[in-house]
Amino acid sequence: MVLGIGGFSDGKAGGPVYEIEVNEGSVNMRHFTKIANQRAENGYRMAHVYSQDRNTIVVWERTTS
Repeated sequence: MVLGIGGFSDGKAGGPVYEIEVNEGSVNMRHFTKIANQRAENGYRMAHVYSQDRNTIVVWERTTS
């Protein structure tokens, strides 16, 4: 279950853009793989993955403008 998605940038034109996705509980790998492939097709890469209190936090970085 995805709790929320947010995004931010460093405020500079052409600077990095990040999106954050928080998943509650265990991650459905089939869904996660589908989303990761869609993100890659749209110019994003997985920058960081964190786990906290049984939640998974994924930070996506846009690699294209």
